[in-house]
Amino acid sequence: MLPWIMWSVIILAPFVVGGTLAARTLRRARKADRAMAVLAGDPGWSRLERGPDGAEWAGYAGHFPWLLRTLRGLGATGPLDEHRVTVARRWEQSGRRDVRHWLIVCFEVPGDRPALRLERDWSAAKLGLRSPGGVPYLTMSDDPAGTAERFYASDLPQRLARFAGPAVSVSADGVCFVYPMPDVTSMDSLLEELAALIPDLTALAHASA
Repeated sequence: MLPWIMWSVIILAPFVVGGTLAARTLRRARKADRAMAVLAGDPGWSRLERGPDGAEWAGYAGHFPWLLRTLRGLGATGPLDEHRVTVARRWEQSGRRDVRHWLIVCFEVPGDRPALRLERDWSAAKLGLRSPGGVPYLTMSDDPAGTAERFYASDLPQRLARFAGPAVSVSADGVCFVYPMPDVTSMDSLLEELAALIPDLTALAHASA
């Protein structure tokens, strides 16, 4: 009977691991939803609702257009210091049983600056690109080589890694971060820490012109 038991373990292992990962992701999504619901109750904040014409918020579209294929989850929007910020969860079906959840944080930071993208391997893959091996980010700008040199000479890679390594997009209308659903212990702290990255990210964008 032992060989049959061993084969059963080998065959079932991927399903057990997949189920465990899916359950963990769902717990993280529910935890983030609770944090956003609390955030929406803060002064000046509100839940993210459809517009009068029924349109969904799509402030992420210019930053991460592949997210337009995803479906709407909970979100909240409101002020944070001098910025207005929107945080939202979106999701997509991946395979027959797997559901992927994405946490999006977009800050409105108007300004005349060139575009800059810091893509992770998973976000680069969404664009049909391949991230170079051995580095956490694929830098994309008008000066990709110079941007990569300046980025990796700074402390930005380490600071981004502290917050689960989001993909980042900087444009003339703001700064946007996206994650595969992270384990959010405090939404307030996450937003404040991401906001603290904005000056250095926008400076990197300007230097890449």
